[in-house]
Amino acid sequence: MSRASGRTERLRLLEKRYLQGAYTDEELAEIVEVESRATIYKDRKLLMAQDIPFIEVQRGRWKIDRSQYMSNLRVSVWENALLYLMARKAARQTRFPNPHVVSLLQSVAITLNQPLMDRLLRSTDFIPKADEGEGDTAVLEKVITCWIEQRKIRIRYQGLQSRKTTVHLVNPYLLEPSLWDDSIYLVGYSETMDKIIPFKLNRIQKAADTTQPIIFPKSFNESEFIRNVWSIWDGDGELVTVKLKFRGKTAVRRVQESVWHPNQAEPELLPNGDLIWSTQVAEWREMLPWIRGWGADCEVLEPVELRETLMGEAKAIAEQYGWHVSTNHSNQSSVIDDFFGG
Repeated sequence: MSRASGRTERLRLLEKRYLQGAYTDEELAEIVEVESRATIYKDRKLLMAQDIPFIEVQRGRWKIDRSQYMSNLRVSVWENALLYLMARKAARQTRFPNPHVVSLLQSVAITLNQPLMDRLLRSTDFIPKADEGEGDTAVLEKVITCWIEQRKIRIRYQGLQSRKTTVHLVNPYLLEPSLWDDSIYLVGYSETMDKIIPFKLNRIQKAADTTQPIIFPKSFNESEFIRNVWSIWDGDGELVTVKLKFRGKTAVRRVQESVWHPNQAEPELLPNGDLIWSTQVAEWREMLPWIRGWGADCEVLEPVELRETLMGEAKAIAEQYGWHVSTNHSNQSSVIDDFFGG
């Protein structure tokens, strides 16, 4: 970490560190690059004088008592703008009533400089208003409570393709937003199904708290889980390589502008201007909406199952719009004949 430019900045850095864990004065002097541990001692005393609750967990090792800590958000002008952008994104992605999102955005807004405060407050107008006693809000509150307090939760859940509901006793490991829409997922071990499942919150019909504590398994690595999924679905085995070919200047340039997945390989630009893009994911089916969105600018090369799925969908779309699709059995590409002849 680079040396703090002044005491005010150093105090902010120390407060963040003490919130994360316990440190000795010597450790923090090295982290923030000051010459003497006496400087850290004086800084810690100054933070204590500001009513920040410290506890000594071991002799000479201090941290902030989070159970007594009242957050007082202090951000720089650049952090101000980034905080506004993150909050604005949350507002735009919230398409269903959620009073907690509205309340949070209002709380964040009052910490921002003008004109960002007024603009963020106006963002809450786009979020639908919740009816009193909204069922989804009650489920969200129950899930958050059990997740934070690490207790098992009993849910009644109906999957997207299920006609009936199933009761699951879930050990909540992770609460995670979807990258591609406003969905929120509870990732946890279902004792009913004996496996880890991502449960979409708005498909949970009822949720009940329990007094049973969970034991967080060493085998579940949150960082690894998030890295290997496209959005939230986990696979049943080894990672699958998805390889796509993009064509057309606009599509190729757009693909190159972004990092679409943590596991993606360096894109390969071909001599004819096409681009080969690949990544490894736990479950390729979750990528279907994203791949469909590129239309004819994207061709699936691997895996075979994904390619055949898109071929079937392309055939169905062609026939839906009045084209008859026939397959040449001599191992050549499919041909499309005008439905009216020609």
